[in-house]
Amino acid sequence: MLALEFAGIRIQLPSNQPLLLLKRHEQNLYLPLWIGAPEASAIAMSEQGLTPPRPMTHDLLINLLEALEVSLQRVEIVSVQNAIFTAELVLSNGKRVDSRSSDAIALAVRAQCPILCTEEV
Repeated sequence: MLALEFAGIRIQLPSNQPLLLLKRHEQNLYLPLWIGAPEASAIAMSEQGLTPPRPMTHDLLINLLEALEVSLQRVEIVSVQNAIFTAELVLSNGKRVDSRSSDAIALAVRAQCPILCTEEV
């Protein structure tokens, strides 16, 4: 597994499609993931430290994990097929949960946990 870091959200022109960028720590290599506008907004809000008056979906999930005394240990991007990335949430109890990559990154940004990626991806 390769370690990646969240490098930000960009807008691809002229389509105005949000693009999530992950960067390889040791190199100047980026992994672009096209995501939806709601997911981009949720990630950008968290990255900027903005706290809504009520928990957003990703905040709710982090709160739920805390209430269950389980933490998000890391996020793994495990496959890509037809430009669709698949991720898994790895929890402190050893369980793995299938996830959309955008949701996994949104949670990783909030939990400040490692983001890993298979070499194949």
